[in-house]
Amino acid sequence: MTIPETMRAAVYHGRRDIRFEEVPVPSPGPGELLIEVGTVGVCGSDVGEWAHGPHQHPVDAPHPATGHHGPIIPGHEFSGVVVGLGEGVDERWRGSSIASCGSVACGRCPACLRGETNLCRSYAGVGLHRDGALAGYVTAPIECCLALDEAGVSLDEAALVQPMSIAVHNVARAGDVDGQTVLLQGVGGIGAFLVCALVDAGARVVATDRDAERLAIATQLGAHETVLVTGDAVADREGIVAAVGDDELRVVFEVSGSRPGVLSALDLAPRGSRIVLVGIQKAPVEIDLARFTLDEKVLIGTNALVRETDFPRALALIASRRDWEVIAPRVVPLEQLVDEALLPMSEGRPRAVKTLIDPRAVAARSLVGREESPAFSPAVAD
Repeated sequence: MTIPETMRAAVYHGRRDIRFEEVPVPSPGPGELLIEVGTVGVCGSDVGEWAHGPHQHPVDAPHPATGHHGPIIPGHEFSGVVVGLGEGVDERWRGSSIASCGSVACGRCPACLRGETNLCRSYAGVGLHRDGALAGYVTAPIECCLALDEAGVSLDEAALVQPMSIAVHNVARAGDVDGQTVLLQGVGGIGAFLVCALVDAGARVVATDRDAERLAIATQLGAHETVLVTGDAVADREGIVAAVGDDELRVVFEVSGSRPGVLSALDLAPRGSRIVLVGIQKAPVEIDLARFTLDEKVLIGTNALVRETDFPRALALIASRRDWEVIAPRVVPLEQLVDEALLPMSEGRPRAVKTLIDPRAVAARSLVGREESPAFSPAVAD
């Protein structure tokens, strides 16, 4: 069959305004791939844009790097099959199953030249600042795509590579954690992946959360100790200190993005330790910088991922285990995006750690692993 002229897409028009529309299939530009979408992950940033935006989506003004202005198709965690090639792209890409991290960088600015493409002066994200993958087809530069041929993961599993890349970058920002005890506060959409990345890096992980089910997932993913926190600062501190035990706590990852969470992290981090702020605070938090100076604590920010290093490492981590249904048990059709993902996530009652979308599905299904992955039959250009 030939590639159709139009496709079904979830189009963001503004706050709480997603419309399912028939739109033109995009054409790949120079150095880009046309990808028939396999599976898409729904991220906290997607939820934030839907519930409270637009913040990142350039609906009201053109984006300085992409020029996009107006309604936009979200979706930046995705997999698919290459069905078209832009000018200058090697023909060997055609037909490849891929994972994409959606990161678009110029490759020329000082940040890019020192290997920090996530800090590119003209950074843009597929599905954030240009049309993304919550549709039948999407275009993306080859630099933000990895072929799955040797990894052997399914398209469902491949949609988890981008969030795992964020976790890998979090660990890289912390520095060496091998043999060290780390505290991870919040086992949600990134925290669960961070458990895997930390354990793989050799850390002893103490994970905390307010949800017992999330802590059970953290244990399955390799956390060594878990603590169910309740909001009682004194009792929670005692429980965490007991779980850390006689080990020296070297790194604290604050993933919840809550004010109590960051205050707890600042309090629990001992002298000479590192605090990695993964969750984004919604309002300023006053801290005692004099205490940081005297205790030689290090406060570390972390943003997105470095596609050249974090992304390949994340693919290897996804390929290294086969129980990803614990994080993403269900894959739902495009039309259920709001009811099954955006709305419950915005209300703090997500259906799972990660909700996946299959734009071609007509009904919800279970995650497909590599052994059971059916042949994907993409449209083939004449």
